[in-house]
Amino acid sequence: MITKKRMIASLLAAPAAFAFAAPVQAQVAGIAYANPTSVVGNSKAFAAANEQIGTTYKSSFDQMQQRRTALDAELKPLVSQLDTNKDGKVTDEELKVAQNAKNPVLEKIKTAQEKAQADMARLSNPASRAELFAIEGILRKYEAAQKAVVDARKISVVLSPEVFMYAPDSADISPAITAEIDKTTPTVSIAPPADWEPGRETLAIQQQLVQIAQIRAYQQAAQQRPPAGAPAAAAPAAAKPAAGKPAKPAEPR
Repeated sequence: MITKKRMIASLLAAPAAFAFAAPVQAQVAGIAYANPTSVVGNSKAFAAANEQIGTTYKSSFDQMQQRRTALDAELKPLVSQLDTNKDGKVTDEELKVAQNAKNPVLEKIKTAQEKAQADMARLSNPASRAELFAIEGILRKYEAAQKAVVDARKISVVLSPEVFMYAPDSADISPAITAEIDKTTPTVSIAPPADWEPGRETLAIQQQLVQIAQIRAYQQAAQQRPPAGAPAAAAPAAAKPAAGKPAKPAEPR
């Protein structure tokens, strides 16, 4: 879910750039691995871009929140009609009864959700394109940064993480690549030309970053949930999640 601070949902707080747990010499036979998604997500330019996006598209984010609130208000009386025993929730059995009876309320709920999704997509598109453009701007610096790290550490082969069954932390050069990009490119543009279209890798990386943010947001919410039987406390404001390290990169380089 998109927030003012992050295009994901409200993305993922994943660990920050990973530090090396072993000396560089631990790289076996000059073999290392790198993850483009981790590099992009942990870069200063990406953080700066999302801060700027949160400000530039604040009005759109506010409208999206209002649309979500309106949808909740629209669905509440419809859903209550399916709650036949009036216990405040719709069980699988109650839903099955409504489906078998072809209850018209189900179609009303579906129509309301589809309309809201279309509105949300329209409102989020400019901010999403801005983030994609920022991601692509960072990726343009990736190869040069990777080469600088490879040359400095005398690495012979760079693979993608999923090909390893095991590797020491020192084999991951993603943080080093991020550091190189941070030196030369602390910021990138978030203003794509009208005719610009994102590349396949750019789209894949954004999708992965969103998925990570959603997982981390869910984990944070679960940790903040009070134990069974404990009095509920007001939840603190959600912090902006940081991009982390997914299991697989968007596209192996």
